[in-house]
Amino acid sequence: MRFSGASSGAAHRQWYRAIADHYDGFANPVWMGRTEVFLDRLFRRHGIGNAVDVACGTFAIDLRLAKRGYEIVGRDLSPDMIRVGRRALRMAGLRADLGVADMRTLRVRRKFDAVLCLGTAFNYLAEPRDVRLALRSFRHLLRPGGLLVLDLTNFDAFIDRPMNVRTEMDYRTSDGTRIGIFGFNDQNPSKTVHIARFLTVVQRGRDIRIGFDEAPLKVWRKEGIARALAREGFRLVEWWGDLRVGSQYRRKTSPRLVVVACAPDRTGKFRETP
Repeated sequence: MRFSGASSGAAHRQWYRAIADHYDGFANPVWMGRTEVFLDRLFRRHGIGNAVDVACGTFAIDLRLAKRGYEIVGRDLSPDMIRVGRRALRMAGLRADLGVADMRTLRVRRKFDAVLCLGTAFNYLAEPRDVRLALRSFRHLLRPGGLLVLDLTNFDAFIDRPMNVRTEMDYRTSDGTRIGIFGFNDQNPSKTVHIARFLTVVQRGRDIRIGFDEAPLKVWRKEGIARALAREGFRLVEWWGDLRVGSQYRRKTSPRLVVVACAPDRTGKFRETP
């Protein structure tokens, strides 16, 4: 048995390296389909033709959007996830700009109709300075009047009744590899930070690798993220309780906290939204 270690940064990279090739197998196809339809309808309503996904992972959702004709640029902090995304693009016979980058310092020599930050990635920015850097990066990437789609965990739905020890995943791949992921989570006393801990077991034949990963997640509530966005010049457009068409946000029951915000135009004003 080999332990990957528990240091937050190194273990996090090793965790993605261990599961990257199997990550899309974990994905719920129903969730993937709902997210694709949600984003397609949102894009159509707001006239979005291109977007940059700042935490694209394996590019799985973006690949679905690319097949619908949208131009999607992908960036992610994990080289292994980007590698898997590029492989998926080749298999689909499509091309897209994918690369390794940090959302806090991301610069691309063009502007986009939309910035996507999905799947709890923004929650991993637990320090105020990192939050400010990321939001300013998003503003820099957006054309005047462009949209930011920010998908957060709705901690209000469970933080007072947390399931802090649970099996996250028990998955067997087509080549016989077995992956088990167990969650051991906690919150600080003020419930402003959620500590996500994962014990991951990967078994290939007789080889068993055990890794432990720990990361703080910022607990965002609707009022707090609204203030943070307003400070950086965004206007709030829509709130949703999931990446699913028609999913209204309900503080105590919605699984997600999804905010759509608008960047000002060149005059500093905001365009009218449908």
